Amino acid sequence: MRIPAPKLLLAPACLGLFLLSGWASVFFAVDTDLVQYAAIAATIVLGGLSLSYSGLNRFACLLPVIVCLIAFAQIAYLDTHIGHRPKELKFYLILVFCAYCACFVLRGAAAEQFVKIYVALCFLLSVAALAMNKGADAGAQRLMQGDGNPIWIARAAGTAIMFLAWRLLTDTRRQALRIALILPCVAALVLAGSRGPILSLLLGLGVLLVLTNRGALLLSRKVWAAGLAVVLLAVAAAVMAPDGIKDRLASLVVSNYSGSDVLRMNLYEVSFSMLRDTLFGQGFGAFEASGALQPYPHNLLIETLIEPGLIFTVFFFALIVYAIARLYRSAKRSQGRDLVATFLCALSLYSLANAMFSGDITSPKELYLCVFYALSTAFVVRTANVQRPVPASSQPIAH
Repeated sequence: MRIPAPKLLLAPACLGLFLLSGWASVFFAVDTDLVQYAAIAATIVLGGLSLSYSGLNRFACLLPVIVCLIAFAQIAYLDTHIGHRPKELKFYLILVFCAYCACFVLRGAAAEQFVKIYVALCFLLSVAALAMNKGADAGAQRLMQGDGNPIWIARAAGTAIMFLAWRLLTDTRRQALRIALILPCVAALVLAGSRGPILSLLLGLGVLLVLTNRGALLLSRKVWAAGLAVVLLAVAAAVMAPDGIKDRLASLVVSNYSGSDVLRMNLYEVSFSMLRDTLFGQGFGAFEASGALQPYPHNLLIETLIEPGLIFTVFFFALIVYAIARLYRSAKRSQGRDLVATFLCALSLYSLANAMFSGDITSPKELYLCVFYALSTAFVVRTANVQRPVPASSQPIAH
């Protein structure tokens, strides 16, 4: 018996857990990789139950995905010199899994369920991190530095803020409640001390304003009052934050060349030196093998240029740009009312912008999911809406 995808809440939930699997070791004494692979297996099984065998057109979306994966695999081997199988395997595993989810899990109402579940998980995790504040180190004293990467907290908090902001823009009910939910996420975002998610969030919020055509809201006194409350909380959190976080946040507007900035400059110097050697890629893991202070340059564009190479990078980013443009057009047609297209468009831009400041090529999983979702929906054959016949009572009476 076929189980429709909208009835399978567990499949979108497992997908959300996969995207946030890095948190597992923070709150529980388990291996993060074990949680990640368990979430992958559970999503595949639950997603498989929702498959429809009513026609081959259901699988039409697989063709471009398979072609893209084959192209990625071939391009990566064009001119690589250093092999790092674990990282390469993990990258392609993420791509294949995100492609599978886009084709078979995020169908129909299941995509909307995924967005809500994923945002709920991001909200709960950011609030839990704020409440527990476990193991901040004695140096930067960023939120949960000792047991988990602060960037995870910041990305989760920013995701929740974007969704709540979208609801504020599209629904006038329960605005006070949504603003109250935004406040702890803002505090977590500030105390995490990560600048990339803050800048990326500003971009995502701007995209939401454009998509929903709500620029006129900037003239509303209620919006200014709500914005003032959020800003005051952010300022209070920044004032009470340790000095290390204050220095990092201050560098958003004033260049103070803190320790983190010096480290980034060192990573970029190593990157440009490696790019001068060849533009056709030195293989996955080449940056780590170079002896740099960090295993990756904290910039997705630079990393793809160095490791898979120029040809891969052109194809890779062309695919990302095409997918974001498609999501943008779809969201714009609904004037930002379509939850899935609108939120995934903002999320993909948010994730891409953040990937320019932090993480490696395997980090922005939500970006790859958005890309394959846009690809899969682009090639699915959709039937045109049939116009309803004009009721007889509305037709003019012949004399």
